Amino acid sequence: MITFLALTVMVGSTLMVLSNLRLVAQDTFQVLRDAVGRGLRSGHLGQKLAFGALWALIFALASL
Repeated sequence: MITFLALTVMVGSTLMVLSNLRLVAQDTFQVLRDAVGRGLRSGHLGQKLAFGALWALIFALASL
């Protein structure tokens, strides 16, 4: 029963995201644009990108 419920929630969530894919893409682009703008204005964009790349590398290596 739990597996069926989890599968139903997963399929429902996927359908909701896919039905609003254009809005999700627009919101993601806006958030990234604003974050890059703030990073450029503050002068810390390189540091934040390096920190994000470090965490991405850690998660990638942990999954091996």
